[in-house]
Amino acid sequence: MITRRRMAERGTASIELVAIVPMVMIIVVAVVQVLSSAFTVQAASQAARDGARAFSLGRSPEAAVQASLPGTVRLIEVTRVGPRHGVRVTVQGPAYLVIGERTVTREVIMP
Repeated sequence: MITRRRMAERGTASIELVAIVPMVMIIVVAVVQVLSSAFTVQAASQAARDGARAFSLGRSPEAAVQASLPGTVRLIEVTRVGPRHGVRVTVQGPAYLVIGERTVTREVIMP
């Protein structure tokens, strides 16, 4: 014999699932976006350091920057900065990065 209370609770798990799944998906997408942004900034910073180091050693900063970047980050521009061994790198993050700025610029000057 099914009581009235049990009959009133039928289907509540389905409704809860339908309400929670979109919220979880939004949180997952936001986390992926933040991590992708951080990855792009870190890759640009490392590439600028590698380019400035190569420039200070008399090698090509452009080649060093290109070799330093991971495949998902696209190089837009490498600029030599100032009389000292400075390099400015502009990169574009992955295509799935839709929240925030996809283009990142970093500058490093080696002594």
